[in-house]
Amino acid sequence: MNMMCCLLCYENVDSHPNLFFECKYSTQVWLKVRDRVGMSSVSPRWTDIVQWLCNHDHQRRADTYVAKLLVAAAAYSIWQERNAKLFKNQLRPPEMVSDVIINIVRYKLMGAKLKNTIRVRNLLREWEIQTEDKDDDGG
Repeated sequence: MNMMCCLLCYENVDSHPNLFFECKYSTQVWLKVRDRVGMSSVSPRWTDIVQWLCNHDHQRRADTYVAKLLVAAAAYSIWQERNAKLFKNQLRPPEMVSDVIINIVRYKLMGAKLKNTIRVRNLLREWEIQTEDKDDDGG
């Protein structure tokens, strides 16, 4: 096995920019998950993803928090796939990894302490998380 070759796509040199998210495999994963957090216009390049996050960082909104969760889960999951390929010669299809990423974000949201606003309740419903519909003041 050529150790300089990307283990996920076998088309490019194994590098951080390729792995996150320029290789064919990780691009497929990114394109499947980015729409869930309003990043459909963000290309599968680490610099573009980070730039989008930096441009939205001043917004103390739940949807920006979810976007950060998704990017972190995507990077973590793709790194795990690379290591599974390297050490176990196993690789799941991009669709399966995308589902794993969505579930990671969903589980994180279930345990997150977010403000009880209409916007947050709607966001949680989009992620199929049950919410109690009560006003911001607890009533």
